[in-house]
Amino acid sequence: MAIEMLMPNAKQLNPEQLAAATHADGPLLIVAGAGTGKTTVLIERLSFLISEKLAKPEEILLLTFTEKAAGEMEERADRLLPYGYVDLWIATFHGFCERILRDHALDIGLPADFKLLNQTEQWVLIRKNLDAFDLDYYRPLGNPTKFIHELIRHFSRLKDEDIAPAEYLEYAEELESNLDGKLGGGEPKANNEKNPDEEGGSSEGSRLEAGRWRELADAYHLYNRLLLENGFLDFGDLINYTIKLFRERPNILEHCRRRFKYVMVDEFQDTNWAQYELIKILAAPKNNLAVVGDDDQAIYKFRGASLSNIMQFKDDFPEAEEIVLTKNYRSRQAILDASHDFIAHNNPNRLEVKLGIEKKLIAGKEPLLNPLLGDGENGEVEHLSFQAERDELAGIREKIVALYKQDKEIRWSDFAILVRANDTADKFVVELSRAGIPNQFVSLRGLYTKPIILDALAFLKLLDNYHESSALFRALNMEVFKVEHGDIININKFARLKAWSMFEALEHIAAVSGVSAAGKANIEKFLGLVRKYSALAQREKPSRLFTGFIVDSGLIAGLDHNRNAVIFDYLNQFYQRIRKFEENEPGLRLKDLMRMFELEFEAGDTGGLKLDFEDDDRVKIMTVHAAKGLEFKYVFIPCLVDKKFPVIDRKEKIPVPDALVREKLPEGDVHIEEERRLFYVAMTRAKEKLFLTSAADYGGEREKKPSRFIEEAGLSLGPSPSSERGVGARHNLLKDLVDSRENGGFGDEERENIRFALPEKFSFSQLEAFAHCPLQYKYAFILKIPVSEKVNFIFGRVMHNTLKAFLEPLVRPAGGQASLFGDRPAPDRLPFAELENIFKKNWIDDGYRSRDEREKYKKKGAEIIKMFYAGLEAGWPQPAFLEKTFLLKIGDVLLRGAIDRIDRLPDGTVEIIDYKTGNPKDKLEADDKRQLIIYQLAIEQAFGLKASRLSYYYLENGQKISFAAKEKELAAVQEKIVEQAAEIRKCAFPPKPGFLCAYCDFNSICEFRKP
Repeated sequence: MAIEMLMPNAKQLNPEQLAAATHADGPLLIVAGAGTGKTTVLIERLSFLISEKLAKPEEILLLTFTEKAAGEMEERADRLLPYGYVDLWIATFHGFCERILRDHALDIGLPADFKLLNQTEQWVLIRKNLDAFDLDYYRPLGNPTKFIHELIRHFSRLKDEDIAPAEYLEYAEELESNLDGKLGGGEPKANNEKNPDEEGGSSEGSRLEAGRWRELADAYHLYNRLLLENGFLDFGDLINYTIKLFRERPNILEHCRRRFKYVMVDEFQDTNWAQYELIKILAAPKNNLAVVGDDDQAIYKFRGASLSNIMQFKDDFPEAEEIVLTKNYRSRQAILDASHDFIAHNNPNRLEVKLGIEKKLIAGKEPLLNPLLGDGENGEVEHLSFQAERDELAGIREKIVALYKQDKEIRWSDFAILVRANDTADKFVVELSRAGIPNQFVSLRGLYTKPIILDALAFLKLLDNYHESSALFRALNMEVFKVEHGDIININKFARLKAWSMFEALEHIAAVSGVSAAGKANIEKFLGLVRKYSALAQREKPSRLFTGFIVDSGLIAGLDHNRNAVIFDYLNQFYQRIRKFEENEPGLRLKDLMRMFELEFEAGDTGGLKLDFEDDDRVKIMTVHAAKGLEFKYVFIPCLVDKKFPVIDRKEKIPVPDALVREKLPEGDVHIEEERRLFYVAMTRAKEKLFLTSAADYGGEREKKPSRFIEEAGLSLGPSPSSERGVGARHNLLKDLVDSRENGGFGDEERENIRFALPEKFSFSQLEAFAHCPLQYKYAFILKIPVSEKVNFIFGRVMHNTLKAFLEPLVRPAGGQASLFGDRPAPDRLPFAELENIFKKNWIDDGYRSRDEREKYKKKGAEIIKMFYAGLEAGWPQPAFLEKTFLLKIGDVLLRGAIDRIDRLPDGTVEIIDYKTGNPKDKLEADDKRQLIIYQLAIEQAFGLKASRLSYYYLENGQKISFAAKEKELAAVQEKIVEQAAEIRKCAFPPKPGFLCAYCDFNSICEFRKP
């Protein structure tokens, strides 16, 4: 069959890409330079393996490093694969290992319901148990928590090398037993640690040094014991325990090897030793392992990445085919030439030298000369030298404005300022904002620093402690409670006169003179909310307090749906953070939550931040690390002076001993080579033009030397025309440019409406919400306004989880579909006592409005499981799948979902069952049938099964209503889905008021609601 038939996009691939995409069996090393289309190659190879019937979608494992990268790859695969599928294993290393361990935790003695800790949660665990750690060297009396972060980094590095606690203890004990007054004589020595005796030390110094390693080994052992005792794993554990599972349970390893016929790894240069060991174990013995990477873009050593992995891949797999992608589809040739000449300074520690390959990138299609890049622009890579930092800030701003003014087609998002450190970014945010230039500091941290979240935290603090003065002042300055400055001064005077706290003065506001009527009204509103939610805080979950506050205060009502979409997103992310605390700590109340936040702040955590509502049309300011994988027409790399880029080498405070390090340690100046690779990544983000900038004066006593990287990039270190113009002249030029632009400026008025990030995949619940009311859909799925979980949803989740867990032992895969981890003998029936125990384990006490309501639902649940079991006794089912996820493709619409249960029937067909906790209907109309019909379409496309019966099972009375879908019904549902998706994509969300308004989560903030 012609390759074009198997791969419709084959003609768009260059010869090297095509060779990589159509590689079948055996190991493969793809060296993919910047902008050479590595993601395209991986997805096309996925398509090729499926089209050639070498593997099913679920038999291919594609690993990458970030959730974002995995999501983007999955989206590309969704568009490329012709039909829906059941399992597409595109995941991060940690996501893959967590999925494996969830199924096999018990096989290696782990709790099946383990909780995964992030770095801050690790810090909190150690902080809470600090007294249990026998620390001396690493526990300064003045600041007992000083070294906790360093200990966590040390433990993480140990796990990157798959070093077990017992191995570390053995090393420390060997040091102690071999002491003869010095550390020499062939015994192990710590990485970067000098022999104390060589510096005039003594045997006592050697003994203290050995004691330090014993202290660390004991701490590592205790830390891991604390994790297991509390049912926790950290991210390193996910990799290490999966390796342990594969090594100690060969039958499970063999099944996984049969399951994952092909393994692909993206960004291979970022793997650590343990991750590489994992994929080598999994891919053996056939070694259908394809890795894609670029040694010149290895910039994550600080996260434990091992450059030696990609450098020695051909040593580990001598038979591996080697393909080098050098055709670049991003940058102009001058940028590529300068970048290659620059990174060549890392020779000979590069694959280009080691493998004898040519890595110089060639522009795939030389862009037409941009009229903005005229004779006076000094080419496409330019060094701009300034006298002082303030001149550099203004000069970059001026250059951006000049380019933006001259080209009507250009967007603010075509510009990026890539910094080496976060503190540099803040200065550019201020500089651009002052000039009205839309900009965004792209950071993955900082949720708790957003004004709207600081407001919410202030209110929650007050509920916990009325006399928290800083929180009180912030709350009174919130727009919804706005109390003018003069009023606050008068209240404060009154409080001092009475020797009261500020809050006590507010409670007697009628007696305070000089306070405006508006101020008194707002204070009464504020006090009313504080009293109401202080009372609720005694019994309600913090998430309910938060959602109630943002509605009752009028905070949400005062936000514009379009202009303030980012603020809605921040509120939702904060709500999800609170929910996570509640999930990890059942019974959590407000006081507990505030203590958790205090610990996070003490750990230096500013809150994880997802940029779901990233406005495209803004100048992006970000660190070089954050820019990896992105591209921009114009890139500025500022502050190119000595000790700023490259930065000073900061050694690990607690290094892993050389004797325990498994990776092959590189030779040469490791730090400067890493910095050089980071600079190379920054250079290769530019498409049209690259500006390198520096200044002589950054506020220190001495003039700064230009970075060595400027000269290594082939540019002159001498003054540029930019250094000869004064700041005043540039400000006048900026004014001229602003005034001359047709719209008279470039502030937010240009961007009235944010472009909503619509879902790539739809769900049945989304479509239903849109059908009921498009505005409700916008509130729930676009703005994601936080709402308290309804009681019936909590109860429904309990019942679904209970029935799934109970029926799992009965599962027998249908239609030849293999179960994920081997065929386990399935019993014919199960005891009722097992169902009772599972119900008790899954029961959730929180979320009910009263104790009586909770007991009412608990009693109802007990009755349901009795009724359900009685129905099973009449004829035990043969479930093929439980809670099975799917992706259905209808035209250009992707629909995802999960089916509660699929039972095998005697005639070889299946029955699809969906549990309902509401009351049954006498007759199912077309809209009622739609959910099950979607499920039928999914299993017939993705599973290859035939559904002869579709059933709703109503838990409250044990009644089941079934039907068989007709062909015209199947067609009508598909047509309806395509129509609805098209309407959603128009981004028009008109209200549809009606009787359902009474049940809508957003009726209190919707101006269109029907009374």
